[in-house]
Amino acid sequence: MRVLIISTNTLFASPAGPAYVAGAALQDGHDVDVFDCYFAQDIDKELAAKITRFQPEVCGISIRLVNGKVVTDYDAPWAIQRFDVRPTVREVADCIRRTAPNAKIILGGPGFNYYGPNWLEYLDLDYGLRGEADFTFPQYLDMLANGGDIYIIAGCVYRKNGGWREVERHYRDDLDSTGFPAYQLFDLDRYQAVGIAPAISTKRGCAMGCTFCPYARLEGTRYRVKSPKRVVDEIEYVYAACGPRTLSFCDNSFNIPLKHGKAICREIIERGNEITWSTGALKPIGINPTFVNLMLESGCQYVNLAVESASPTMLGNMHRGYSVRQIREAMTSLSNSDLPFGMSIMLGAPGESPETVAETFAVVDSFPTPPGGVWVSIGINMWTEYQQIIDVVRESGQLTHDAQLFDGVDYLSPELPKDYMEDLINNLAARDGYTVQVNKAHATA
Repeated sequence: MRVLIISTNTLFASPAGPAYVAGAALQDGHDVDVFDCYFAQDIDKELAAKITRFQPEVCGISIRLVNGKVVTDYDAPWAIQRFDVRPTVREVADCIRRTAPNAKIILGGPGFNYYGPNWLEYLDLDYGLRGEADFTFPQYLDMLANGGDIYIIAGCVYRKNGGWREVERHYRDDLDSTGFPAYQLFDLDRYQAVGIAPAISTKRGCAMGCTFCPYARLEGTRYRVKSPKRVVDEIEYVYAACGPRTLSFCDNSFNIPLKHGKAICREIIERGNEITWSTGALKPIGINPTFVNLMLESGCQYVNLAVESASPTMLGNMHRGYSVRQIREAMTSLSNSDLPFGMSIMLGAPGESPETVAETFAVVDSFPTPPGGVWVSIGINMWTEYQQIIDVVRESGQLTHDAQLFDGVDYLSPELPKDYMEDLINNLAARDGYTVQVNKAHATA
């Protein structure tokens, strides 16, 4: 079948999900092309031209988010604005219906996982896939071509009798059997020019259970990993198909499980390839000089240390799974190494107070500012009921109806007074090397 995968993302990120789904369809023998909204100047006009040329029978729309944040002025601490992704996705869906009225439209992607029925209702569509689409999308295409029952596919969401039905998702273990990400279909030179590296995943699942994060409920609490051989095979595939470039590991925690991260580094080293890579999510667990040197030797050129908090109280409240001692060990090891790194901090989760904020910065300020800077996120994005803190947010009055989640809700601990927050934000924004994202200006209480 002729399959068009459409990446609707327009925020700063690699098209990893669409690349993997396109690769899965290619592996299954289909004729596949992609349309990337990220670089489109006129989505409707350019997508219509692509559809006219390619004549797709199936259009898969990949939705990364419902809403995001964009920086409007890097010199102003309040200049972060919410960006609603929905109009872009609607424009894509309307263009397909107008230009290819007989093509099947199927929704997927992380944003669809959280709000399947909401998206289908919003776009007036009938079908989508949650979960692991690199397995289920080829199954969908096969059933569509051969008259199978598409309504039994794991993770599907569909309209029936005026309502919505959702089939339970399955967690697959055989990740080595999935298709390689089809980055050759994307313009990676343009991505590289703006500083975005092609991203590769090494596993699924998360056992950490952080209260603000939905991944454990989305992907399961058991780690399902690709073999180190398969991971490096993917890297070599992207290099061969697209030319040498830096890659990024897009796992929510590259070093968890630690032995898996180490094994990948060793596999890269043993093959002797000149590979460079980075990761935006390294937890302060097992980050010692030995591991840092292993990453460096394998070609790592940048990591972001996801500290989030250095308050014992908040580490417990957020279920982060590590201690202040481990944070200090990680920061010491990275600060004393040749590996460039940045750091992320998250303030405002339930229980956050001026005292816990002070505890965090007492630790952070005892080290030099990382060469890659510090990203401070203030307020918690509430984008799905899968987040454990959802009940706290409801009780706080900052979420009065769950339907608001599809429009975007932020939470900030009521223990953080407005005047204190204004001073904190201004002080942090004035620091060299700090970027402040304000998800909520002050508590509603």
